[in-house]
Amino acid sequence: MGELRLYAIGVDEVRDVFCASPELATEFRRIVAEQFPPAVTPKPPGMLGKLGPLFRKPPEAVVVRPDTPVDADVADLLTGRFIAPDRQPVAWRLLEAYLAVTAWNRHRIELDVSRFNDLEFDLARAGVDPRFGLAKLVNRELGIPLPSYPGLSTGYTPHGIALEAAAAWRNALPHLSPQNRAIAEPYAAWLAQFHHYAQAAPASQRPVPDVIVVYRAVVSPAGP
Repeated sequence: MGELRLYAIGVDEVRDVFCASPELATEFRRIVAEQFPPAVTPKPPGMLGKLGPLFRKPPEAVVVRPDTPVDADVADLLTGRFIAPDRQPVAWRLLEAYLAVTAWNRHRIELDVSRFNDLEFDLARAGVDPRFGLAKLVNRELGIPLPSYPGLSTGYTPHGIALEAAAAWRNALPHLSPQNRAIAEPYAAWLAQFHHYAQAAPASQRPVPDVIVVYRAVVSPAGP
């Protein structure tokens, strides 16, 4: 099983995060603070707490999990510094949190390999150009200093191709199986909104959106 996470936002807006202006950095930190509030876990002092203040933790001490972003992660991201492999999953969580708030819209598609292959075959049989298939969504590199890691693939599709894909998928809908149409119809409707975003972008002083893609492979837990 895997999940495609799609964000309608200009690829240059994503790249700007890694050389952030003071204004963008402030907004990024605000979003991070909202999306990743520190976990407060009041606990009874226990046996060590009874030994005196030296061993006693404050009742509202902040507990930081290994997968939780910290200030250093944010600073590294906003300045485009090297991010160690063990912190890359955290950095991607930060970036996706920002994309989720700032994108014009977002969409998710859950697919296992069998359904993915069947959908791609169905689209080809319906005459959809391979350029518009789901497999092509990660063909173009984002051009950011944050690498992907095993189980994660990323890429983008330019705005113009997204508009062409919207029409191609919409025209193919009557020719798809019910199972594949259930996936394709909301995706085609999502792509169709890019025309409206392009009209609104100048007033918002933003570039027209591209399709930013983050694919996460969902690994089933090992059996006993």
